Amino acid sequence: MKIKNHYVPKTYLNQWASDKKIYEYKLLVPHEKCHKWSKVSISRTSSLDSLYLYYDEGEITDEMEDFFSSEFEMQYSSFINKINSYSILDENDKEYISKLVASQYIRTLKGFYRIQKTMIDTFPNIIEDLTFSMEQELKTTRTLRVENKSKPEYYNFIPLKVDIQKIEKEKVGLNVQTIAGKSLWLFGIKHLLSSTYKTLNKVSWCVYDAPNNFEWTTSDDPVIFLNYYNKNNYNFDGGWGVDNTNIIFPLSPTKLLFATIGHSTALYQKATMTFAEEIQRYIVENAYSKVYSRIAIQKITKIRKRRVDDEEFKKFNESLKNFHKNYVNEEIPLLKSKH
Repeated sequence: MKIKNHYVPKTYLNQWASDKKIYEYKLLVPHEKCHKWSKVSISRTSSLDSLYLYYDEGEITDEMEDFFSSEFEMQYSSFINKINSYSILDENDKEYISKLVASQYIRTLKGFYRIQKTMIDTFPNIIEDLTFSMEQELKTTRTLRVENKSKPEYYNFIPLKVDIQKIEKEKVGLNVQTIAGKSLWLFGIKHLLSSTYKTLNKVSWCVYDAPNNFEWTTSDDPVIFLNYYNKNNYNFDGGWGVDNTNIIFPLSPTKLLFATIGHSTALYQKATMTFAEEIQRYIVENAYSKVYSRIAIQKITKIRKRRVDDEEFKKFNESLKNFHKNYVNEEIPLLKSKH
């Protein structure tokens, strides 16, 4: 079973690596003595044990790790070679780009929080649908059983605890408890990569060459959906199918994937220094906890200063350590209770 899961793939980080090592700038450190840039192995960064393992039909499976490997990671080297040779991209290439951008946007730790927020916002409707099905079952059979034919696709991914509570003499109600955690994140990934990603198939992509004597960095959250209004007014909450949203994805130190939704552009272009430096700022500002580079660029540490906080550093690492443990202890029992 594949336990060591990389949320930023090694084959991607290898574009910035030398001898399979990459420069890493941590945005949260325990003390000032920590080096700003450290050279780390690409096999040991942006990874978390058991991140993509999940409970399905009575057992833990690593199916999602295999899916990422076969659908995206194994194809990245041939894709970047095609980009480096300025080849024309066919429909299969464009489909691959859409899936790659979508997956790398949601499979990261920051992607988890994006999906979690979306699920929390939509939970009332989801729970209302399930509750209605359960109430109908109670009315007709006096037992709580949701048949396969009436289960929505997300049913097996929602950790639920349902209690029947007596309200009045002739009335009962349902008390439904759930967790917006790993299980729903993985459902979100499956859903988005089975259908929603196709929204990006309509995008007109551009691959920018870096200016001479310039290299783009990347991060542990490398895909950016930018809402840009002016240089002092922008955010990273752009929508997948929303006109004028800018999509930014560094492919290597010298190649950058870019699009403005709703606008057409030439496939291969050379970036100006002004544009490249502006994009560099967005890459660094959007990073979750780490910035990566082929070389140690001191200018990057000035774009976004790291936070020195021993207590927050320990809390952050503890949350990562307990990510799968919490899933096993809190979510799986609820998943099992439904069967």
